[in-house]
Amino acid sequence: MRLRIVLLLIAIILGAVAVVAVIAYINNIRATVEEDVENVEVLVAAQNIPKETPVEILITAEAVILEAVPRKYLADGVLISLQDYEGYVVASPINKGEQITSTRFIKPEDLGMAFNIPDDMLAISIPINEIIGVSNLINVGDMVNIIATFKPSEIQVEAIEERPEAEEIVPEAEEVTSGIEEEIPKIITEITKTLLWNVEVLYIGTRIIIIEDSEETVGVFGTGQTREEQSEDIRTVTLAVTPEQSEKLVFTEEMGSVWMALLPVDGVEKEETTGQTYDNIFD
Repeated sequence: MRLRIVLLLIAIILGAVAVVAVIAYINNIRATVEEDVENVEVLVAAQNIPKETPVEILITAEAVILEAVPRKYLADGVLISLQDYEGYVVASPINKGEQITSTRFIKPEDLGMAFNIPDDMLAISIPINEIIGVSNLINVGDMVNIIATFKPSEIQVEAIEERPEAEEIVPEAEEVTSGIEEEIPKIITEITKTLLWNVEVLYIGTRIIIIEDSEETVGVFGTGQTREEQSEDIRTVTLAVTPEQSEKLVFTEEMGSVWMALLPVDGVEKEETTGQTYDNIFD
């Protein structure tokens, strides 16, 4: 009888210990789950942020915002403020929705040259957009052709229209003097032609600029001015060209328009083309 009582007491004690252990286990799981789902406000990119963007621009353009993120999903070194990063720039592109960490920033002087310029070449940058840049498919190291379009200026058109017929300007033999020929306009109609072949892309960059718009308002205290700030991305591509090619490229940017054609990895063989005008586009 006494043995049965002892065994019963032991069973009761073991049961109580098991209950306490289960309760402790459940409480531990509950605490872990609550900690994992606890939301913490951290900095997150509100838009795609290009490389080399200054921290001051990020703040002014509100390119980063505080957003609640479950604790278990927090990235290492995630930031809740950019206060200690004034004077820094973005070290590498940051995608929209990505958490902002301390490793994303670097001092401008530590950034260094982003590319190496080939010998006897120059690096020159031109603005591009999604259309000119082949739907953003162009990457560093790619080869591209530069296609230029020119339109005759109003002065050129007027000079051509007012120019006498050919037979009227043929001089008599005795009228030929210094031998200086009359300057003839080269572009007499719109033309599109491949300007440069197999040009290497050295770098692709983007800058965020802040545009301030002022608007006049009328209120109970009189007329005033309000300012509204908007951000705009300016995208550029840097190309490796010869000095002569750089002149052609700058001239085309100033006087015409530029398009790019993405080439195979090894480029293409240069082919002399006549260019396209209204006279031969349908040939």
